[in-house]
Amino acid sequence: MVEPEQDKTVEERLAEIANATGSAVLVLNADIGSDSFAKVVSALGNISAQETLSLILTSPGGQIEYAFWIAKAIREQCGHLNVVVHDRAKSAATLIALAADRIYLGQFGELGPLDPQVRDPAGRSSLRSPLESVKGLEYLRRYYVETINLLSYMLESSGMDMAHALEHATGAVSPVAEALYRSVNYRELGEAVQRLTIGEEYARETMRRWSPLDADAYEHVVRQLVWEYPDHGHIIDVDEANRIGLRNVQRLPDWLENRCWNIVLDQDQLVAVALPNGDCQTEVGSESASNQEGEQANEYGTLGEQ
Repeated sequence: MVEPEQDKTVEERLAEIANATGSAVLVLNADIGSDSFAKVVSALGNISAQETLSLILTSPGGQIEYAFWIAKAIREQCGHLNVVVHDRAKSAATLIALAADRIYLGQFGELGPLDPQVRDPAGRSSLRSPLESVKGLEYLRRYYVETINLLSYMLESSGMDMAHALEHATGAVSPVAEALYRSVNYRELGEAVQRLTIGEEYARETMRRWSPLDADAYEHVVRQLVWEYPDHGHIIDVDEANRIGLRNVQRLPDWLENRCWNIVLDQDQLVAVALPNGDCQTEVGSESASNQEGEQANEYGTLGEQ
């Protein structure tokens, strides 16, 4: 467990990271929505355009439209973007991360699927994934095809020719399948597909504009993030991100991960920005500490390079 440095302000902790990395640093520790978007725009308005900017991102998610606007605002302010996730950047926050040249995940840092959450049509207060409706229909389709294939195989094994076996199997399965298909709420299904398509288009446009991945690679990533995970809370760590094709994701250095925790550990809904050698600069202390900072900057310097 990381203990916050009680003798230092958030600004001082943030300035230390900016000085160590040699890049502007923006912290976004908030739900994604109109308020956080306005705060990000305001914070960026306090600095000039940067060659490299590092975004320390912590969020459970929020509104995907504002996630896109936040990503756009940040990318218009820098040539190279590093997104640092020491904790979680889920749902709409993952969309922001997709705008990065490089993404750094901490030991327990995670991204998440991009299936937008919707109100439960049954009236429950909890949100639900529209994938539930889509996956339900996919299950019915698999049930229909697999059951016909199984019955056809059994009938053929008993000596019936393939054409008659298929005809009998279809006749046996169709009434059950038709009853199941009649129970589908197609209006709800259509709305679910629409919401998922919106998430897919925002992810595709974000990666098309700013991701270093080529079109084939990011199309695969988008498909995985929107359509393929079993639940909205699924953990996407470094290994899983690499597996689905996010080749620009790597492990966050330990020294920087600890400093990120110290910034947000006792903060809520925080948006802040700092420049290297800016007004918030603080002295590290001893010469040995300064040398350590230099070595860490060299390690982290890969964040600003392709």
